[in-house]
Amino acid sequence: MKNNLLVAFVLLFVVNSFLNAQNAGCDGSRYIDDVFTTVKKTSTVYGPATTHLGQVVNMAIDIYEPEGDALGARPVVVLAHGGSFVLGNKTDMKPWCELLAKKGYVAASIQYRLYPFVVLGFPASMAIFDTAVKAMGDMKAAVRFFREDAATNNLYKVDVNNIFVGGYSAGAVTALHTSYFDVNDEIPAFLQTMVTNNGGFEGNTGSTANKTYYSGSKAVINMSGGLYRSTWIDANESPLVSIHGTADGTVNYNYGLAANIAYLEGSKLLHDQANAIGLWNQLTTVPGGDHGDIYTQPNYQIYRDSFWNNATTLMESLTCAAVGTTESELRTDWAIAPNPINAGDALQIMLPDDASAVRVRILDALGKVAFEQNNVRQQEALHCGHLANGVYSVEIQAETSMRFAVKKLIVSH
Repeated sequence: MKNNLLVAFVLLFVVNSFLNAQNAGCDGSRYIDDVFTTVKKTSTVYGPATTHLGQVVNMAIDIYEPEGDALGARPVVVLAHGGSFVLGNKTDMKPWCELLAKKGYVAASIQYRLYPFVVLGFPASMAIFDTAVKAMGDMKAAVRFFREDAATNNLYKVDVNNIFVGGYSAGAVTALHTSYFDVNDEIPAFLQTMVTNNGGFEGNTGSTANKTYYSGSKAVINMSGGLYRSTWIDANESPLVSIHGTADGTVNYNYGLAANIAYLEGSKLLHDQANAIGLWNQLTTVPGGDHGDIYTQPNYQIYRDSFWNNATTLMESLTCAAVGTTESELRTDWAIAPNPINAGDALQIMLPDDASAVRVRILDALGKVAFEQNNVRQQEALHCGHLANGVYSVEIQAETSMRFAVKKLIVSH
C-alpha cells in the first residue's frame, strides 16, 4: 500500500508539473503570427453516423498541419462549413484552416450531416432544428476523435487540453450549440425530443471507443452564426470570438429567422449576454456587411484581420497560460474525500453552502472521461472505485455562474 501511495504521489507531482507548464510552442509569436509557410492536408474518417434516411455513413474530416512542425502537442481548431444545413462541403473552410495551420495550429474541417433536400424536399423549421442537433453530435465526435488519437496512435500530435471549435454560418451555429447548449438550459419540449432522439447531448456519432472521450472545447470561433437562445451562454463556459455584418440577410446580426426558416439570436445578442455575465468575448462588427461578402471583399479586409487577430490572441492566451492561473475567480472552497481512494470506497463531494447540486466529471491524464454524474448533492456517495490506479482530474459544474477550480484525485488500490 505504501508503495502504491508513493507511486501515486509521484504521478501527482508529474501531472501537476505538466498541467501548470505552458505549451512548449509558446514563444510569443507562434499561434498569433505566421511561423510556417507551407501546410500539409490529410483526409480521414472521424466516425460513423446515421443519415436522415437511415443509412450508416463514415463522416469525413480534412486535417491541416504546419509542414515540418516538430512540436509534439499542438492546439487544434475544429471548424464546420456553412450552407444553411442543406449545402456546403468541408473544403469550403480550406482558407481558414490554412491560415491557422501557418500559425502553428492543427486545423480541421468536418463534413457533417446535411438535410437531403433533393430526396425529401425543402426543409421546414423542425427539420432544420433536427439537422442542427445532428451536426452538433457530429462536431462533438470530431473533438473526441482528436482526444482518442492522442491517447492511441498520436498521428496528429494534438494538445488535448487546448481544443477549440468554430465555423461559418450553419457551421458557426453548430459550434455555438456544441459549446453552449446543454442539460442545464431551459429547453423547449420539441427540442428536448430531438436531442433525445439523436443520442442525447453527446449525440450518436462515432465509434464505441470514441464516445468514451471528452467532447468539451476551450473557446468558440463564431463567423456569422447564432444561437437559439443567447441566455444559454453561462459565465462558466467557453470564451467567444465573433464577426458579423450588420446587414446580414441570412443570419441576423441581432435576431430573426435564419434563412427565413428557423429563429436564431445573432452575434450582437450573444455579445451582449457574454458581457452581462462577465464572459471573455470579442465581437468584430462589420458595418453594412452581408452574410458572405465580409469574408471575400477587399473593402472588408481590415475587419477580417481584426477578427482573426482577436481569435488567435484568445487561443494563444488560453494555450499558453498555466492551467488554473488565469481565472482568479475560480472557487476552491470544495473538497473530495477520501483522497487517495481505494477499491470499493465511495467518493464524496463536499460543496460550499451556496452550491446545492453539481455535475461531477472525472478525467484521466489524457482527457478521457472516466466517470460522470449529474445532480450530485452535498456528500452524496459516488461509486467510482472501478477507476484504475493513477491520478485524475475532478471537475464540478453548478447550474449557476459559479466556477470551480479543478481538484486532483489519487486512485490507489
